[in-house]
Amino acid sequence: MSIAAIQPDTMWLRTPHYEIASLNMKLAGRVPEVKRALESGLPAYADQNRANFYDVELPSGWAYIHVRDDNRTVYLIAFSPSN
Repeated sequence: MSIAAIQPDTMWLRTPHYEIASLNMKLAGRVPEVKRALESGLPAYADQNRANFYDVELPSGWAYIHVRDDNRTVYLIAFSPSN
């Protein structure tokens, strides 16, 4: 995983070669979009209360994810579509 600060509250998150998994089967259809975005890299907003949890903006909405470096997995926790 690579992370670089681009603004005080924003990071550039890139996780090539990580598995992407949804914690809710209803979100499984969002996994390919999350995977593409994380392989390319995207701005991420760190959750100030939880380590390695981020909000990321995708073309179709916002995702809340958890990055586990120890097992090279990103978990899709929640998704909110754009209006």
